[in-house]
Amino acid sequence: MRQLSLILIILFLTACATQGQLEYITAEGERKTACETEYTWAPSVDKYAVEYILSYCAKKAVKQGHKVIDETLLEIDLSLPTQPNSEPWTFEYAQELHSLNQLSDKEYGYIIAYLDLNAN
Repeated sequence: MRQLSLILIILFLTACATQGQLEYITAEGERKTACETEYTWAPSVDKYAVEYILSYCAKKAVKQGHKVIDETLLEIDLSLPTQPNSEPWTFEYAQELHSLNQLSDKEYGYIIAYLDLNAN
């Protein structure tokens, strides 16, 4: 019974995860993957955080001379909304504005991904 509960919890957690990876082809014709990312907080926001990370990585890969498989990632506008108080974005402030419905799920997901990228 205990093992079954553990398995159900693991299945539930993985079902709530949003993940992705970037596939590209090098100048030598080798197919590779990079930027494996996963968010497990809120699916409505996580999908946008993953989209932001993959688009960011795709644009970086192209600058390095690679060909990205999913070229739609190159068309995504990674602009962030201007923060109302003109300060740099923080996780806390973005969360507060999102909870007040002053940021859409997409805007919030993009801000979270941007902050995660800059934290590395």
